[in-house]
This record gives sequence, structure tokens and C-alpha cells, in this order.
Amino acid sequence: MSFDETAWVAIAFILFFVLVWKRGKIALFTLLDERSSLIEKELNEAKSLKEEALEELRLALQNQKNVSDEAENLIKDAKETATKITEEANLKSTEILKRKEEQAKQKILSLEAEAIKNIKEITSQIIIESSKIYIKDKLDNREKVNLISKSSNEIKSSIMK
Repeated sequence: MSFDETAWVAIAFILFFVLVWKRGKIALFTLLDERSSLIEKELNEAKSLKEEALEELRLALQNQKNVSDEAENLIKDAKETATKITEEANLKSTEILKRKEEQAKQKILSLEAEAIKNIKEITSQIIIESSKIYIKDKLDNREKVNLISKSSNEIKSSIMK
């Protein structure tokens, strides 16, 4: 059996690959194993980062919800406080108005009483003076003195009442 050159090249080629395979497979498998472990390590790290990111997201959402709830409570408290202040202001203003109205009524009554007193005094003086003039012109001396003193006493007593 004689082989031609092509067969010898093919045999040499196969032998070359067998020898290279024997020596290179360990290096190749080692390289692939290292690459595989590196990829696995990166995947684990990515999973860990993803879990951390999800945990941070959950905490951020929880904090956002807490802040939102707190803001709603603050707004609710502010509205309640504003309502209470408004009610108190309305009550105080009503009380002040009532007090001012009562003071005005008292002042009016006082001024009315003073005006009536002044009118009575002026009227009585006018009556006395007009009576004196009438008595001087129309009555004699004795009747004059008697009537003047009697009238004066009556007028004074009516004013004092």
C-alpha cells in the first residue's frame, strides 16, 4: 500500500491535530473554565447589584410613601388649625361686636338722659323767667311774691323727681 503525497499530508495533518489536541486541550479547557467562572462571577455580581438596586428602590418607594403620608397629615392638621382659628376669630369678632353694641347703647342712653335733664333745666328756667315777667306785668306785689315762691317750689320739686 503506497500512499501518495496527499495521503501523507492528510495523515500528517491529522497527527498534528491529535498532538496539538492532546497538549492544547488542557490549556483550552483551562481557558474556557476560567472564562466560564469569570462569566459566572459577573452574573452573580450582576444579580447581587440587581437585588441591591431593588432593595434601594423598595426603600425609596417606602420613604416616598411615608413622606407623602406625612405631607397629607400636615395638610390635614393645617386645615383643621385654620378652621379652628377661623371659628375662634368669628366668635371673638361676634363678642367684640356685641360688646361695642352694648357700649353704644349705654352711651346713647346716657346721652339721652343727659339731654333730657338739660332740656328740663332749660325749660324750667324759661318757664320761671317767663312766669316772672308775666307776674310782674299782670299781678300785684303781694300775689306776685306768693305765686313766685309757690311756682318755684313746684317746678324745683318736679325737676328733682
